[in-house]
Amino acid sequence: MQFNDTKIKSVLEQQRRELNCHSTPAYYLIKPDCLIVEQWPENVVIKRGNIEVVVDSMCAAAVLRGAHVYAPGVLGLPTNCSLNERVDIYGDLDGHCKRGLKVEYKGRKIYVGTGYIRMLRYQLFDDGVQPNGIAIETLLPASRLPVINESMYPKGHLVLQNLPSIITGWVVNAQPNEHILDMCASPGNKTTHLAEMSNNQAHITAIDKTDKKVIKIRQSCETQGVTCVHTFAFDSTKCHSDEANNEKGPPYKSNTFDKVLLDAPCSGLGQRPLLNNKMTAKMLQSYKFVQRKLFDSAVKVLKVGGKLVYSTCTVTVEENEGMVSWVLDKYSCMELIPAEPLHGGPGQPNVGLNDQQRVMVQRFGPDNDPLRPVEDLYRNTIGFFIAAFTKNDEHCA
Repeated sequence: MQFNDTKIKSVLEQQRRELNCHSTPAYYLIKPDCLIVEQWPENVVIKRGNIEVVVDSMCAAAVLRGAHVYAPGVLGLPTNCSLNERVDIYGDLDGHCKRGLKVEYKGRKIYVGTGYIRMLRYQLFDDGVQPNGIAIETLLPASRLPVINESMYPKGHLVLQNLPSIITGWVVNAQPNEHILDMCASPGNKTTHLAEMSNNQAHITAIDKTDKKVIKIRQSCETQGVTCVHTFAFDSTKCHSDEANNEKGPPYKSNTFDKVLLDAPCSGLGQRPLLNNKMTAKMLQSYKFVQRKLFDSAVKVLKVGGKLVYSTCTVTVEENEGMVSWVLDKYSCMELIPAEPLHGGPGQPNVGLNDQQRVMVQRFGPDNDPLRPVEDLYRNTIGFFIAAFTKNDEHCA
């Protein structure tokens, strides 16, 4: 679809006037399917000291990424607020703010942005039912990111994603008529990206563990107008069986798919911003075992000569370089190949991969590396990891 910048130009111009700024942020396509929108200049500031609204930490992180405040995320709102009044938005860092608070919150909090009230207390707290809709329309996040929402565009014209997630799709490089398995597909943004890359002509199977997650995938496909995806609620650690009937869905026989995307469940420590992390050491250690089970199924259902792409949104060595090293040691049939196009840095040194292998993977954060310096555009993003393999033998040791 040809990109039309009329809408985004209009949205940014409206925000520019409200912020009393001399220019709008730069925006540009780096590929036909990837639009980058930069921050507002550093001299764009809003005077604080307005009424304080407290939101939960997840909502606060979303505001810092350029989102509005939706009703379920609001915890505290003073009684003397008026519609369309400007307010300062604070995130509750400890989760101690009681829903419906009327007075100033004295707990640990962080300023995340300023916006306008679109819902009052009685709409948020008095009905006895879960409210929905935009409660505060964000004007300027503390991160200075422009407020861009999918709802600003016609249905299916825009999907907001972190840049490394888009790059993962480029590494898979879905083509028409390929049989592709997306093993942990919810909410479906990578799935629909693969479908669109193939001009809706690949045969994509998208699996996730619960009906609730599969519903999200189907909704993403419907929104994007994608029809080449077949979805199943299934445990992908069990998606291989040589007794399977591939026409009925999972499990699948060996050597079924041309490409497999394993965007694995992970500790998520690369996410930015991360305002409230409850990860324990025990939880951190648990992910590699699930990832290994998923890898085992992925290797088996992948065709000889096929491509397996592994990605995580974390920065731990054990889930990234350590997983690549484990795969190469365990499966003699799997060969590491460049995860092209290479936009991230190389893998970490001295953690199981040699320099030749390090430059085949791509890591976003935490450090730059002389083996492959990263452009500023690709460095200032979330922590992420991508590796690609090919299968060179039907029989894996």
